[in-house]
Amino acid sequence: AQGAHVWIINSKGELLIQKRSSTKRLYPNLWSITSGGTDKGETTLDTVYREVKEELGIEIKPEELELMMSYKRNHDFVDVYLVRKDIDLKDITMQTEEVSEVKWASKEELENLIKENQTPKSLQIYFEFLKNLIN
Repeated sequence: AQGAHVWIINSKGELLIQKRSSTKRLYPNLWSITSGGTDKGETTLDTVYREVKEELGIEIKPEELELMMSYKRNHDFVDVYLVRKDIDLKDITMQTEEVSEVKWASKEELENLIKENQTPKSLQIYFEFLKNLIN
């Protein structure tokens, strides 16, 4: 199995985070990033385009994407992509089954959410790798 995770960072150096719906089986009500598993026949790139469109209603262009890292988890592989894009929160259409809230977060806000265990563990791991990209 394979998955894709997307870090969307704006020109102010803030990270777009989304609160997972309360009905999600994994990590309900926690702040996270856009992510998903690949469907049959999909590349992780296809997954990024699909998930960002489904969950946030936003189109990502190939030139806005950069593969940051790939790593092996217990049961799958994950590709982590970076998108540098200014998105007006008013332009976001949330998929309510998946997402209950979205916001731009500074590095300090993220550190606080992580300290308060308001994020999945994976976000804490990434944060160590990617925090120099934020702010």
